[in-house]
Amino acid sequence: MKFGISPVLATKLSSKVVKVAIFATAVTGGVTLISSSVFASLSATAFNTSGQSVSTGTLKLTQAASGQTGLTGGFTTAIAGMAPGDQVNRFIDVTQAGTLNASSMTFKVADANTTTLTTDATNGLQITVKECSVAYTATTGACSGTETVALAKGSANALLTEKSLTLNAADLVGSASNVAHLKIVADLPTGSEVTANGTLPVGTVQGVSSSLTWTFTEAQRTASTTQG
Repeated sequence: MKFGISPVLATKLSSKVVKVAIFATAVTGGVTLISSSVFASLSATAFNTSGQSVSTGTLKLTQAASGQTGLTGGFTTAIAGMAPGDQVNRFIDVTQAGTLNASSMTFKVADANTTTLTTDATNGLQITVKECSVAYTATTGACSGTETVALAKGSANALLTEKSLTLNAADLVGSASNVAHLKIVADLPTGSEVTANGTLPVGTVQGVSSSLTWTFTEAQRTASTTQG
């Protein structure tokens, strides 16, 4: 007798062999994937062994009345009873006390009690800012060094918007020893008004009282890029 495998059985066995081969391949692939994953987890680092110091500078601005004898009133001393043609000087020291240099400085005024002194550009207060290369002389207020105009004469009304001050370059350098010695000159222009039967004219500069705040503002030096 001859023994053989029927065609049907042969087909089933062939199918099983194929499935086993596929499974084996899958297992092998899985091992390969796992192996690849292990190698992908490797990493490396590099770092400096001592900490690098990074610090920032400061921009500080202070203002105070001149410390010179007789010139110590500054902005804290009221100006009273001005008449057309009068001039009043106030002496202020402005210090750029930070460690960063400034690129510019501006000056402005605000009036808490709005009056013709700051709303009338023609008849109201006129302001000039001068700078002395040294402290103004005690009592007399004279400049024994070089005096320059930091802000040309203009109305207090215009100063409601900040204006640039032209200062000595050294005054913008960050150092508590660099002080801008300023003289703020306030003028009330000459003019004529007629008071009729005790009634002051409309828009008068008489009998008014403003409350002024003077503000100095500085801007930092231009930002820079450093190599190395």
